[in-house]
Amino acid sequence: MRESVTRGIRIAKFTLDGHFNYGNVLQSYALQQALLRYVDYVDTIWTKPETFLPEMWWKWTWKMYIKWLIDWRNFRTEITNGHIGREMARQTKIRDFSDRYISYHRVALAELSHQIKQYDYCVVGSDQVWNPHFGNYHQFFLGFAPEEKRLSYAASISTTEIPAEEHDFFVQGLKSMKTLSVREQAGADLIEQLTGRKAEVHVDPTLLLTADEWRSVSRRPTWYHGGEYLLTYFLGRRPAQIDAIAKELGLEVVNLLDEDIYEHYVTGVDEFLWAIDHASLVYTDSFHGSVFSILFQTPFVVCDRLGAGKDDALEKMGSRLDTLLGYFGFQERRTNELKGYRIENPLQPPAWERCEPVLVRERARSDEYLRRVLGLNG
Repeated sequence: MRESVTRGIRIAKFTLDGHFNYGNVLQSYALQQALLRYVDYVDTIWTKPETFLPEMWWKWTWKMYIKWLIDWRNFRTEITNGHIGREMARQTKIRDFSDRYISYHRVALAELSHQIKQYDYCVVGSDQVWNPHFGNYHQFFLGFAPEEKRLSYAASISTTEIPAEEHDFFVQGLKSMKTLSVREQAGADLIEQLTGRKAEVHVDPTLLLTADEWRSVSRRPTWYHGGEYLLTYFLGRRPAQIDAIAKELGLEVVNLLDEDIYEHYVTGVDEFLWAIDHASLVYTDSFHGSVFSILFQTPFVVCDRLGAGKDDALEKMGSRLDTLLGYFGFQERRTNELKGYRIENPLQPPAWERCEPVLVRERARSDEYLRRVLGLNG
């Protein structure tokens, strides 16, 4: 690893705000640490207002406020002991990791143009910052900053089509970026199709840190009391067949998003890392669940994501996992409903010897890109 380059450079980093997802927080931390190898200061800028409560995916009506005030039919107890209470506890633990390891500052959207003057560059990435189906994606083209300051690293579009009503804004936003780095080849292809510009494809920032660097911020979960286990981490619907597979393999199942087991559901970010590192097998539909399985060399199985729509249709993970698995030649670790969510010999480790040469190559490519766009090659 090269020594840090310090030239008094200050960077404002932008990614999706929130404490609701392990992968989002971990990629944010990783990009911060990667950038600090080259510059003195990296601040992650959040534009959502401060609140003492974690972000929740629900809104109260006026009737719910009244129910809370009068504790109608034990409404308060149902809130604190039910899904909302568990989700608040989980997000609080995720926030704890951010507070300890990420330098982030809240700036109102109206103040961004003024506040950004103190930074030499703005870097947007990784995660789905350029997904046009996310309502707040407009700010991630960095229109509040001069064009010469607008950089991206491994930004993800995560769709192959741009809504007609967003087309012009999207194209103009891409054209106004000084440099374009994306996480998936499909995103680079789309950008070239729309703008004629060639975007570079770089690995997710979580892959820029070594396994030992990640272990330095991991912690054994409170729920672990010994024994081998099959870890499941699904952002979509978890396939029921996995329980039978675990039984055949003689492994206990630990499902990180199982609301019926409180200590599993409220697993923290540092505990998430440890859990993958020490699992006998990981089943996941998550991009970052797959990334950390590879980094920690834990046997894993990637499942196509099951959507939550009325028809429970299969939701393809798309090019994110295609690109990731393709880097290492691990396509055989992927399965789906038609295969009964099985692969041959799941406990047999993949060809881990493929990983290091790929990681060395891709980290070198990212190093060259970041040095170049930050003006550190001279």
